[in-house]
Amino acid sequence: MKKFLTLLTGTALLAATPALAQDAAPVVKAEVGMKVFGPNGGDVGTVESVVDGAVVVDTGKNKAALAPNAFAKAENGLSIMMTQADLDAAIDKANADAKAQLLAALTPGTEVKTVNGAAVIGTIQEVDAEYVTIEHDGQPVKLPVDAFMDKPDGIAITMTEDQFNAALTGTQ
Repeated sequence: MKKFLTLLTGTALLAATPALAQDAAPVVKAEVGMKVFGPNGGDVGTVESVVDGAVVVDTGKNKAALAPNAFAKAENGLSIMMTQADLDAAIDKANADAKAQLLAALTPGTEVKTVNGAAVIGTIQEVDAEYVTIEHDGQPVKLPVDAFMDKPDGIAITMTEDQFNAALTGTQ
């Protein structure tokens, strides 16, 4: 499964190149299908979509949402100040850091809400590297770690209450 990650590259990429940070380049218009190249002209990926002010680049391994100001116009597409290997490594590290942070937050006794925070679906009973068991209406429910999010208002699952209940009853 390809990972998707939002990177705030406006600062991160330009910090690595102070000369570019001083000369604010105009934001280029990214379009679906455009090729993205690295600093030495090497292939980085392809623009998959442009959504909510972010340019989603598919590297073939990962997908990253980059700020439009991370790009410069290239002869045959767009360019960024990272190679494909550097971008994939940054995404992999960010994913690993996010998973470690999530695992640290998934502690027994923690209340779990739905994705929109509208309902509490249970309380965490136990956690391992792959699964989280929650108590829901007096019954244990085992879900994969990837089904959870660490939100500012607490731990949530990636489903609404209706979706969760449908999954429990097998009526998806």
